[in-house]
Amino acid sequence: MNKIVITNDGSHSIFNDKINECYHSKHGAIVEAEHVFIRNGFSRSIKKDLSILEIGMGTGLNTLLTKQKANIKKVNVSYHAIELYPIKKNVFSKLNFTDLIGMHQKELLDIHICDWGKHNIIDEYFNLRKDCINAESFTTDTKFDIIYFDAFSPEKQPELWSEQIFRKMFDLLEDDGFLVTYCAKGIVKRTMKKVGFDIEVLDGPPGKRQMTKANKTS
Repeated sequence: MNKIVITNDGSHSIFNDKINECYHSKHGAIVEAEHVFIRNGFSRSIKKDLSILEIGMGTGLNTLLTKQKANIKKVNVSYHAIELYPIKKNVFSKLNFTDLIGMHQKELLDIHICDWGKHNIIDEYFNLRKDCINAESFTTDTKFDIIYFDAFSPEKQPELWSEQIFRKMFDLLEDDGFLVTYCAKGIVKRTMKKVGFDIEVLDGPPGKRQMTKANKTS
């Protein structure tokens, strides 16, 4: 059962009792997502056409924030999210993200309600495809500019932080692409480096000293 919790910035997160972990830091869901995936992900690119892959769509917060920034900056975003355990309507309909970032609740609902396994035109600048699949089984011919790697922690989902998965992530990126994640554990950085990534250690969001940006190197 998923339970909505309130984080320190007033935004909701979800506690997943099967994994025994929250989807976000207790220090603030929006603050964390903005810092890791928007400021150090989306906003690091100067491209006007962006292809983004999210590993672990969860609450849809990263998707929502990216949609908002795409419209503000007039960047065309093709967004592909994978999520093995989609949250239910009785949960996502109660999330308070839009109230806190000046958006309409319908914009979050559109993300969750749109069809799985299809390309959905959400608005002028943002299209979305969602697949209910695990990272190990995921395949596509698309190359991505940015990967938001937002799986549960290595302690809870070690299979998603493996050499096999990071090799796949490396291969899915454009030659100038990069991956961002909240995790900066030594073993994770060493695994990324082993498959070819050039590692940047950046300041983390509140409550975390560091985060990781992994750049693809030719």
